[in-house]
Amino acid sequence: MAEGRPDLVVGVDLGGTKILARAVEPKTGTANDRVKMKTPAGPAAVLDALVTTITQVDGWSDAAAVGIGVPGLVQRGGIVARCPNIEGWDHPVPVADELTERLGRPVIVANDVNCGVVAEHRLGSGRGFTSLLAVFVGTGVGGGVIVNDHLAEGDRGMVGEIGHLTVEPGGRPCGCGGRGHLESYAGRAGIEGEARRRAEAGGPELLVELAGGGPIKSRHLATALAKGDPTTLELLAEAADALALTIGNVATLLDLPRVVLGGGVVDKLGDPFLDEIRQSRRFGGFGPDIVELVSAERLDDAGAIGAALLAAERVGALVEA
Repeated sequence: MAEGRPDLVVGVDLGGTKILARAVEPKTGTANDRVKMKTPAGPAAVLDALVTTITQVDGWSDAAAVGIGVPGLVQRGGIVARCPNIEGWDHPVPVADELTERLGRPVIVANDVNCGVVAEHRLGSGRGFTSLLAVFVGTGVGGGVIVNDHLAEGDRGMVGEIGHLTVEPGGRPCGCGGRGHLESYAGRAGIEGEARRRAEAGGPELLVELAGGGPIKSRHLATALAKGDPTTLELLAEAADALALTIGNVATLLDLPRVVLGGGVVDKLGDPFLDEIRQSRRFGGFGPDIVELVSAERLDDAGAIGAALLAAERVGALVEA
């Protein structure tokens, strides 16, 4: 296996629509070059596309390692069990082993949200904290946990799956097939599903009208909220309560002093939404006084950079100051 420069790692963000690769200096988090290509269907084609993208990064052949963030469940050893957002990826694939052999250097694979968490911990709103929780509220709800300066993942890759913790037993249906999960109350898709159900039952239809023929997006939530739409106010209050309950419980369980919140919904709704979470009467565990809630810094290409930093840490490539 080739030995590369310890001050250079390639970070890759594999998404449902695009692959992004960057050359990263792990000591500082500085990213150079930027290569993108469309994500194809099926794991075999995705592996080929990853190799093509990585080998187009300037200086990749000198890199000590490659880190890849993927939108799926990652098991120990870099096995990607499934990627729901990538067509045809419904079975386990040993991504780390296959790409390590093809690229001739260590390849570290992690969940994409976990890579974002690492970036926030090292370079963003989590700097200076040895332990923290990061929660990203977008179409769904993802999360990641840092304990004693290390990313917690678990044997089956489920650490940080905060969106699938139960907030209302037997409650709203979740995209995973379960019921009453955080994601079904706070994720944009869950909020949309409930808004459309209420509209079909004859309730207020502002959110549905704003979306037209497309999905209800975060900007539609912000617009309806500004107009004082009762349905939107109620749905977002329920979202804040669900987040408060879950965040408080996790912070209490793991003794986490800071929680970083990001994602499209949080970005659009801003500080007033964080205040609503802080002030919720449903705040779990020992309550809001034990944990500080802050916004994520929205780092550019956080997924790719976090993947590179994680890879550097895992292979011992990080240059000591």
